Amino acid sequence: MSLLALHNVHKHYGGPPVVQDVTLTVDPGETVAIIGPNGAGKTTLFSVMAGERLANQGRVELFGKDVTRAGARRLAHAGVARTFQIARFFPSKTVEENVTIAAQTTRRRYRRFWAGVPRPDDDVGRAIDATGLTGLRPVLASTLSQGNRKNLEIAMALVQRPRLLLLDEPTAGMGVEDLPRTVAVLKDLRQSRPDLAIVITAHDMDVVFALADRVVLMANGRIALDGRPEEVRDAPQTREIYLGNSYGGGAA
Repeated sequence: MSLLALHNVHKHYGGPPVVQDVTLTVDPGETVAIIGPNGAGKTTLFSVMAGERLANQGRVELFGKDVTRAGARRLAHAGVARTFQIARFFPSKTVEENVTIAAQTTRRRYRRFWAGVPRPDDDVGRAIDATGLTGLRPVLASTLSQGNRKNLEIAMALVQRPRLLLLDEPTAGMGVEDLPRTVAVLKDLRQSRPDLAIVITAHDMDVVFALADRVVLMANGRIALDGRPEEVRDAPQTREIYLGNSYGGGAA
């Protein structure tokens, strides 16, 4: 059974459809990258997967159950966590405090949240260590580099113990020093959590091909291709729709 399954999903905002007739599955332990030009429908599809936007037509299943109308909160409690193109965190809190807040919010300890930040538990420590932020626990989030900000957001997602992790542009805006570290973090995560399903969107094709088991190419709200990374990379459609003829078929 697939962990996530979309069946003939459509999404519009009162006008032409942004996502059209999308059928897609993601299995436990699989990393799927969704690529495509701006306006292809990637972000909207991501939002449907997370329950932040509800499909107008079609069916969304999580662990075999219909969650089409479930909404983001119910999906989060069911094991779905996501990050955003622009990292979301509490800038005036430390790295450790941010991850602790994410942990206690997941556990619905809202009263304790307003009373103050509790001492970190084992889950918090593991999430911080897994994302390479061990030495930055007492550092204010507002002072972090772009790469560490994105890694902090990943840590805040991991502490929720997800079974499906949605990473929206996890390396966006990074410099040449931060990017390899974040890719290494995600590779290590795949090895340490072999049951975790990951869906990523990314514009950096080197990142996509370093991480993905499958690549889904979207165009005009539809899935144009779905296959192994090398198959999608080398397909004429990919060069025409997205990569451009200057991106060589044999590039890594």
